Amino acid sequence: MSVAEESHDTTYDRGVRATNGFLSKVFVSCAGDPKGSVHRAWGLSLLFAVLFFVLSVVEMINLQTMGGSKALVLAAVWTGIIHLVLGVLGTFVLKRFPTSFSVGFLLGVLVVVANQNLILFGTFHAYSSGNAGTNHAFANLMLGIFLVLAFFAAILFHFRKNIVVAAADAKGVGRRSEKLAASSVDYQQYSEQT
Repeated sequence: MSVAEESHDTTYDRGVRATNGFLSKVFVSCAGDPKGSVHRAWGLSLLFAVLFFVLSVVEMINLQTMGGSKALVLAAVWTGIIHLVLGVLGTFVLKRFPTSFSVGFLLGVLVVVANQNLILFGTFHAYSSGNAGTNHAFANLMLGIFLVLAFFAAILFHFRKNIVVAAADAKGVGRRSEKLAASSVDYQQYSEQT
């Protein structure tokens, strides 16, 4: 990098290079197949999300039968539903529509849900009503899924350039524009002939 380029570097640019350098070292084993690595990490996240949903229903039933807080019952069920929606959203974005906007949106949702899991880990871990064993299992699973989502967000952030396609390259979109272009050429040829 030349001296002129360095003088125009912002703190943000230096931070992005440092982050990418650190993540490159962490994910060096995934560099050979970045897209496959992201999809395998997402599969692991989906397994945890389904397990989390099942355990959230068990926790809800446990809290209702033992006279637990209605707010925590709602938190358990709502968080389980959010993880199922996240699973559908993430699968749609990664498999069907991986544009830069949708991947960025998915990264934002992942960070928010991961932080929500960390907060609820602290809440359920310290909660004494209901069955303490179920509360601790639910809290520990929340901590585990926080770590899984944070790992997936990091790997998706690092390999986002390998995942993102242009909007015209997304499945189905490019074919429609090609058909429209072909039909406009046909129309022009037809109008020139008449």
